Formats: sequence, C-alpha cells, structure tokens
Amino acid sequence: MVDIKSNRDEKFDKLIRTNLRKYNKSKCQWMKDNLGDIPEDNYYNFGVYDNGKLVGGASGIIQFDWYFLEELWVDEKYRKQHIGIKLLENIEELAKKENLTGVRMETWNFQAREFYEKNGYTVYAQIEDCPPCTIEYFLKKRLK
Repeated sequence: MVDIKSNRDEKFDKLIRTNLRKYNKSKCQWMKDNLGDIPEDNYYNFGVYDNGKLVGGASGIIQFDWYFLEELWVDEKYRKQHIGIKLLENIEELAKKENLTGVRMETWNFQAREFYEKNGYTVYAQIEDCPPCTIEYFLKKRLK
C-alpha cells in the first residue's frame, strides 16, 4: 500500500525537482540539449538603493530560455520616479544579453497590470478567485 506524507523539507523539494527535470529532459529535446545534469536555478536580482536603503527591487529566475520575474517592488515613497521602468529595462537587457526568448510574470488585479502593459507586456492568461475575490494575470513580453 502506498503511504502519502506531507512535509516541508528542502531536500525533499530538490529530490522531486531533480526527478521531474530528469523525466522532462527525457521527453523534451530542447531540455535535453540545453539543461545540465544537475538542476541549477539561475536567480538574478536587481536592487535600487537611496543612501544605502533598499527602495525597490526585482527578483527572478532564468528557466527554459525565459526570465521569470517573480517579484517587483518599489517603496511607495519612490513610485512615479520611473524606478519600476528602470528595473524592467535592466531585466530586459539581461534577457537580451542571455539571448532569452522573453520575460514573463504574474500580477493581481490590485497590483500593476497596467504598468506592465504600458511597457509592452501582454496578458496571455488569467485566473479568477486566486486568492478569492481577485484576478491573477499572467503576462509576457517576447524579446526574440
């Protein structure tokens, strides 16, 4: 009989990720040709500082020939000063330098959908009620 247990173990997460990536590489030629034996996640983060204080930043990861923008934040006192635009420009410069297909991210209806759209990103999917009473948008910008 199969026994299912839940856990929050980082080693367990890595084992699952390793096994899934091994399977995916056996089924996808691009992954087989482009991903190494050990699953490496390529995190690239950008910080904006004012007199040593963090006032904005972006974090993401390069996977599957895309930059996945996981978070972008600008302190409310520093908004409307083009910091978000500068962060996107830096991300896109990195993506071009790395010859990536593009940049993709998620945002909720109470966050920054219009900001991303003004900067050339398009919505390709959405999910209602995740979390409840919100809409989560998935956006992308192809660079090649």
